[in-house]
Amino acid sequence: MSKIYEALMKAESESDSKQSEAKLANMNLFKDGRRPPRIDFDLEPYVEEQYQKLRRHLVPGPKQSPVKVIMVAATDHGEGGTTTAAILASTFARSKNSKTLLIDANCRTPALDDVFQGQNGVAGLSDLILSEAASLEKSIYQTNFPNLSVLPCGRHVSSPSYIFDGESMNDLLTILRERFDFIIFDASPLDAYSESFFLAPKVDGVVVVVEAERTKMEVVRRIKKELESAGANFLGVVLNKKKKYIPKFLERFL
Repeated sequence: MSKIYEALMKAESESDSKQSEAKLANMNLFKDGRRPPRIDFDLEPYVEEQYQKLRRHLVPGPKQSPVKVIMVAATDHGEGGTTTAAILASTFARSKNSKTLLIDANCRTPALDDVFQGQNGVAGLSDLILSEAASLEKSIYQTNFPNLSVLPCGRHVSSPSYIFDGESMNDLLTILRERFDFIIFDASPLDAYSESFFLAPKVDGVVVVVEAERTKMEVVRRIKKELESAGANFLGVVLNKKKKYIPKFLERFL
């Protein structure tokens, strides 16, 4: 049985690999060689339901403190932090016509302009914090999704922690809270960089994205402890890329 299973998995893997190569052919690369995520917002029913459950858990009840500004961050690159943040933001935007702002706070590998085909080179988050000349109205752009806007990362900063560690970020959030119903930050990976720990206590809650069969449990426990020590409200963990060990073409017979 194991040899048959391995053969089936190999055949499916080769088929998926060819499709993936065709999809990736026209994609740009990050400066360090990684590819920016290509996100399909046309979700399968099961995936859509999981994001609806996540939204329901994040929206508090009438007797709970409001959660309006959420930071989403993976523990490491490639675990799906940007994908989770972008789809979650689009889910909020579709619910009750909520005005939603998605902010690219991943100053290491910003990707939201690639995802939403924004105008590269325009002012962004770092410009609003570090330059008095930057305009909020000219920095935020509307996506093709109704009620969903994006604030890009902005110009490169060698030490991004200074962007989030200060009153300027608090002042910006005060303005944005008045203009939007929900604000989602796509933040830098937590296990590699420090800046997300400076941002975490300024938001209403933090969601950590981990990859199934890759992220180590001790890493998640340590990051949770560090977030709470920084004063952050740890909302929970999103398990991403959970694998199925039954080939797709056999599932319909089960």
